[in-house]
Amino acid sequence: MEEEEIIRRAAKLINDRIKEYQENYAVRDKQDLLSMCVLHYATSSLKADKKVTTDDTEVAEKVYQLDHLLNDFFSKQ
Repeated sequence: MEEEEIIRRAAKLINDRIKEYQENYAVRDKQDLLSMCVLHYATSSLKADKKVTTDDTEVAEKVYQLDHLLNDFFSKQ
């Protein structure tokens, strides 16, 4: 049930993106439109993955700094 909803939403996003490409570009071939759509979503996915990795690295660095501060604080007591 949950996966079906995700698939329906994904199909709607793809159809909307294809419609947008049809309206804005002189491309009518379905295969070209699908290729453009796949490229768009693959690029978006890679950007999101990179952002998550960067965010994870920043969080890990902040946790390390906080741990260091706490260790310094408790070692002085």
